[in-house]
Amino acid sequence: MQNTPVIEEVRRLRPEFADLEFVDSGGFKAVYKATLAGHPEAVKLIYIPPEAEEDGGRAEIIARVKREIEALRLCPTNRLVRLGSIELQIVSITGRDYLLYSEEFLAGESLRARIRAQHRPDYAELRTLMTCLLEALQAVHQSGHIHRDVKPDNLIATGSPDRPFILLDLGIAFKIHGTELTARHAGPPGTLAYMAPELFQPNYKDVLDIRSDIYSAGVTVFEYATGTHPLARAGETEYSTVWRILNQPALKMIDLRGDLPASFCGLVDRCVKKLPALRYATPQAAWRQLETIQ
Repeated sequence: MQNTPVIEEVRRLRPEFADLEFVDSGGFKAVYKATLAGHPEAVKLIYIPPEAEEDGGRAEIIARVKREIEALRLCPTNRLVRLGSIELQIVSITGRDYLLYSEEFLAGESLRARIRAQHRPDYAELRTLMTCLLEALQAVHQSGHIHRDVKPDNLIATGSPDRPFILLDLGIAFKIHGTELTARHAGPPGTLAYMAPELFQPNYKDVLDIRSDIYSAGVTVFEYATGTHPLARAGETEYSTVWRILNQPALKMIDLRGDLPASFCGLVDRCVKKLPALRYATPQAAWRQLETIQ
């Protein structure tokens, strides 16, 4: 993130932050780990550029963060990251404005890290992952939102039997029948390799629904299971990836993981269908199908 505050600056802002550590940054967001009232929390700082004042961008940035927090509040499930103790507020650090709030800090590793380590999950782990992911998306769906950024980077494997996999980052959540709050001129929201084909259409806002998240979930589980993306290829251009998403048939999971139940592979493959009508209509529908697979 540009203008990422250093540890000393954050500590001066909030002396009560104990054991403060920098975790990660990207885009306009920086994340720190801090102990608050004896519990670790993920402290988030979102930079508000000065130029955002010129065209209403400042209000738009604030509205998007409020939407993320609203979506989390409306999703009563432990399959999603929980809000922390710090309510959303605007702070100033060395003359720069930021939005500040916190979420629970989750120990564990991302699915992306496991993929890079060539982890090969067995069927029990994959079934648990799919169950957790579908439960998270069902809660998002019932709240009237769409996640829009399901991907291996946004799923944490905690090692906890109660919450084995947790979905993060509702930062670009879309509220059905609400006002669009995607950054101006940014195009369709999400991470390109995990975006459903319909998101590349000019009228994507008119057709966007939970089935786009189901597509992203299928791609994520496929890649975690096989170590291979069903469509994208390493090193290719963005144009080539989009072309594959729109035109090329996805790989079949059974061809790469013949040791898995064929019915489970078929479930994942259905999630990755190019036409939304061929996917499961809701996460609950996919979950009911998963329940029939032993």
